[in-house]
Amino acid sequence: MANVLDLYNRFKGGGGGGKMVYPLENQSDYLGKMTFTPINEKPINITTETGNLVEMAKTGIEFIGGAITAAITNKPNDDIVEQDADVYADEKKGNRNILKSALDNQTDSFNGAGKVGASTVFNRDGLDLNTSKRISLYLPRAIQIQDTVSYDNAFQLGLIGGAIEKAGVGAALGAIASEATGAVNTLLGRTGGMSSDAAGIIAGKVASRLSDTAGGAVRSRTRLTTNPNTRALFKDVPIRNFSFAFQLIPTSRAEARVIEDIIKTFRTELYPEALTAGGVNVGYRFPNRFLIKVKYNNTEIKGIRFLPVYMQSFNATYNSATGGMHNDGRFSAVDISMAFTETRAIAKADIEGGY
Repeated sequence: MANVLDLYNRFKGGGGGGKMVYPLENQSDYLGKMTFTPINEKPINITTETGNLVEMAKTGIEFIGGAITAAITNKPNDDIVEQDADVYADEKKGNRNILKSALDNQTDSFNGAGKVGASTVFNRDGLDLNTSKRISLYLPRAIQIQDTVSYDNAFQLGLIGGAIEKAGVGAALGAIASEATGAVNTLLGRTGGMSSDAAGIIAGKVASRLSDTAGGAVRSRTRLTTNPNTRALFKDVPIRNFSFAFQLIPTSRAEARVIEDIIKTFRTELYPEALTAGGVNVGYRFPNRFLIKVKYNNTEIKGIRFLPVYMQSFNATYNSATGGMHNDGRFSAVDISMAFTETRAIAKADIEGGY
């Protein structure tokens, strides 16, 4: 077997599948792997790639200013507004074409490409991956993929809403316009309904319009109340979140150096880049996202796929089970864990596409 330090030096140059690999030794014993590859994001450069949006904004301001001047001075539009409008129209058309061209040239790594039906399925082929910072770790235990959707479980249709639901959408507008007259007639017994109980319910509803006290008093006397017709209604799709944990125990100096590189890379990619102007921190550039792949014997495992993710947190616990140190001052073990959130919520088409 090759010397471990030689293996490290080979990986450092990008050979053998990448620099940051753990465990470094006995790779054939770890056929299951999870890789984390940062994505080189390509934001739009406002000043150089969109025909200078500042100039576009100035064009609009000048046109608005010309119109205001015409209104204040009561000068004919022929002298001011129409002239400005012609210039504005030409510049607007040119700027629109420049902006469209710039946007078309950007890699749409956010949403991906390819469509299934009416939904967009993410396509990873167009991503610009930073393979020099790819991290390859052993396949951890207990990989949890939690799919969930949200429902409003306390939505109350009420009396009229229940009648509309029963009558159907076609009768809904008529029911709303006439305050659900047909439903009330049914409740009052004009069509053979339960007139006495229904009358008590309607009386409580009418009294509640006067005051909560009056409505409560009527309900107390009649011992009747309105069925809120509670329903569960679909609400939205939450963005999926994932967390993974690994225990890194170096068995050589080379492996200890790899672990240091892995931790530093994760921590570096977690944080945004600070933007300064005149020595003042004025904002942040988004952190890079990661593309996570789960493989066994260099083949992706079906059903375990992730959209590009942002790292939300990274934790490193040194020497959790022992206080021993290596003779070079490095820790004998490091437990790391990280949490990720996907870029967007997934839909049915994504699942059909393998996510």
